[in-house]
Amino acid sequence: MKLWNFAWGPYPRRLTLYLREKPLPIECHEVEFPHRPELWPPGFLRSLNPAHSLPVLETDTGQRIGQSLAILEYLEECFPSPSLLGASPEARARCRELLAVFDEAASYFGLWARQGSRVNAGRHVSNPEAAAFGAERYFAKLQVAEQLVEGGPYLCGASVTTADVVAMALMEFTSEFYGVPMPDSCPRLAAWYEAMSERPTVDLPPYPKEMLELANGLPEQSGFQEGARRWSHGALCALSLMR
Repeated sequence: MKLWNFAWGPYPRRLTLYLREKPLPIECHEVEFPHRPELWPPGFLRSLNPAHSLPVLETDTGQRIGQSLAILEYLEECFPSPSLLGASPEARARCRELLAVFDEAASYFGLWARQGSRVNAGRHVSNPEAAAFGAERYFAKLQVAEQLVEGGPYLCGASVTTADVVAMALMEFTSEFYGVPMPDSCPRLAAWYEAMSERPTVDLPPYPKEMLELANGLPEQSGFQEGARRWSHGALCALSLMR
């Protein structure tokens, strides 16, 4: 198998962390991050993935998979031991539930960042209303996750799962690259993040300095600092609206 990936994006980072937790016989190709397409061969991403994005896994049969969650699921099916989904149907259901919540949170955060950050100004039209909507829904999804976290130290209990690597890829990106703090209303997530950060498989990726300087401080850039402060002081979401 072959994996095309890059170092610091939240979706590619899922595969990096997964393969550190569960080393597999995969030929990995790290490419320059997708904001530098002039460094790629002509038609490089288009030839790999119709979505023109990374990561992309090429299986032994030549099929290419271009969505990170599908890649994780495929690898778990091909290499079921040790399982990073859980040991029982109930454990696997909880893991998949948290995977869905954090994947939705990543989508909402992406809306916030694309429409509200100066680092994306050259690629997306700024839209304060869309940014605020994305931010509100992102924090609401974190509150949903907070209610689902098990006794720890990891999201589903005593062992790392794919939910942990997906959540970690998102949370380190939001906090370290965009400067968005963990809400005070999520103490269990905060404790989990501290535990995950101490694992030898986790280190901060090499964010490009010039982009980091532009990205950091997203709440202030998007005019959502008051909303972020409200969430950080314990505002609860209407859970029935978050499904």
